[in-house]
Amino acid sequence: MHYLEDTLGKFDRIYYLIEHLANLNTGLTVEDMAEQTGKNIKTIRRDLDSIQTIFGLDLLKERGPDRKYKYRIEKHAVPFRPLVLNIYEIISLYFIRGFAHFKDVNFVHRNINEVFKKIKLEAVEAKKRSGNNFHERVSKLFILPKELGGKIYNEEVKIDFLEKLIEAAIDLMICEITYGSGEKVKKYKIAPLHFFNYRDAVYLLTKNIDLSNKHSKNIFTNIAFHRIKSVNVLNENFEYPRNLNIKKHFKSGAFNFENQVYKIVLKFPRHIKNYILERDWYPNQEMKVLEDGSVIMTLESDLNMIMISWIRGFGQDVKVLSPKKLKDEIVEDLKSNLEQY
Repeated sequence: MHYLEDTLGKFDRIYYLIEHLANLNTGLTVEDMAEQTGKNIKTIRRDLDSIQTIFGLDLLKERGPDRKYKYRIEKHAVPFRPLVLNIYEIISLYFIRGFAHFKDVNFVHRNINEVFKKIKLEAVEAKKRSGNNFHERVSKLFILPKELGGKIYNEEVKIDFLEKLIEAAIDLMICEITYGSGEKVKKYKIAPLHFFNYRDAVYLLTKNIDLSNKHSKNIFTNIAFHRIKSVNVLNENFEYPRNLNIKKHFKSGAFNFENQVYKIVLKFPRHIKNYILERDWYPNQEMKVLEDGSVIMTLESDLNMIMISWIRGFGQDVKVLSPKKLKDEIVEDLKSNLEQY
């Protein structure tokens, strides 16, 4: 039992060292590591050997102004602690894989494939021990279409800046982006905070640096991936906004993409009531079932092509009650389509 405790203590300590060495630009001396872990210098040197031999990580060794060597590890080379996944977690990974919006994006596919390769390798060992071919059954369980609509990110929609943005968000680095569509292309300084999916496209929640400085408060902006032209990571850090509550942000009126937000009211007939009620269409939607079985949906949104296309997809099974501007746009859209025939 004493051996088991020593072993666990050793590897917990090594993981601690790996995480710290990978998050420092200047590195740590052996003496620093000994002081932080409560171990002697000889033990730390053995730990550093283990980091290289057992974990296969390269230690970068640099001499500081005090002539002492400091060690660090490149962040991108460091794995997370080993994760023990249960059956339903693995099933969920396979399930969501089929709904990915990314296609032929090397950075995403390379890392997704690595995850499933590791799961498969572990599954092979589990099969030897138990004879249970669980992995093969799960991997073939979900036969999903490759594309379910929405924005598909591939070679035609270049997002080779994705890796830069992820690293900048992790390292809290400010970016300068070229952003827009058509002739409306501008440069912005942003602090990348969170990635999210909305209306079948991927967006980045950012802090607008220039506007925030101008108004002396945090100004948040949602950036669409498909409108980003280029990303330049600056040598400037930012602090994560202390007053940003993600859950509240995505439930509030701040969750919009244009200056004008409308209260949209739609009416659906009785025969599709269950279909309408059984899912969330928009983050801030409210539903009301009338006595005749029809459904009133109320939500807040800007007016955009995706919204109009979504409403148009219901055909005669939806009626726009308000705002008038949306009703007029739907009518004009229907007229334009009718003229084609």
